[in-house]
Amino acid sequence: MIIDVHAHVFARPVLMKNRSSGLRFMTAEEQVRRMDEKGIDMAVILPLNSAEGPAERQSMGEVLSICERHPGRFIPFCEIDPRRHDWTTPDHFQWGLEQYKEAGFKGLGELTTRLWFDHPKMMALFAACEKVGFPVTFHTSPPEKVTYGVIDTLGLPRFELVLRTYPDLVFFGHSASFWSEISGDVTADQKEGYPDGPVAPGGTVVRLLREYPNLNGDLSAGSGFNALTRDPAFTWEFLDEFQDRLLLGLDHTDVELDFQQIEWLTRARDDGHVTTEILEKILWRNADRLIGLGLEG
Repeated sequence: MIIDVHAHVFARPVLMKNRSSGLRFMTAEEQVRRMDEKGIDMAVILPLNSAEGPAERQSMGEVLSICERHPGRFIPFCEIDPRRHDWTTPDHFQWGLEQYKEAGFKGLGELTTRLWFDHPKMMALFAACEKVGFPVTFHTSPPEKVTYGVIDTLGLPRFELVLRTYPDLVFFGHSASFWSEISGDVTADQKEGYPDGPVAPGGTVVRLLREYPNLNGDLSAGSGFNALTRDPAFTWEFLDEFQDRLLLGLDHTDVELDFQQIEWLTRARDDGHVTTEILEKILWRNADRLIGLGLEG
């Protein structure tokens, strides 16, 4: 069993991702073919619906329609831009999230809104997610860069406040600005990149994982792969310590992008660096438990 907790899937993508590539996000059929090629059983669909999100907007109905056309292959997450003018309190957001939950959604994300983590609107959304029981997948980025993602500075102090405020809210941490903080020597100008070399002690991500049981790591994209592969000697201990808190994700967005997390982790098992039990937790058991899919039985 393999569950990819980070996929972006469209019924009929129209716009190119950027001028230079000429590529578009994958259709559901293209995504299923890729999943079959890589042995992936199920994938979480993460809409990108904030104003800054680097994709076309999706209705939640489109997401459900994709899931219905491919039964058993996709897990729907919903997405809300918390700047919606008529939702200002946790009750407002809870009212909407409960409707999404009743419709079959399992979580919220990918949250890419360009607000500080502790902005009042964000806090209202987080409070509602905690009450409804939705895990949250987020993308974070620093304030200096014109990009997408919930804003925080070096050391993730505002995100730590959120973790402390909502201890029962499950988070899946993702993005370069999250995974670069696995190392204690990362600087502000490296935060949004893929630092290489040995992982230095004292990384914020390691500390937050140790101190806050509601934080988990989404190993998707180049940022997650870089965190895994930059310092294997560190990685084996990291995977062992946090084997119950790490989830396989890929973040494939087009037919030419092919991240190698599955192959790398499988080789690590075959070479004796991680156990089969740890590999299975990362590939699907943690996702099953944290999203509440009920597959274990």
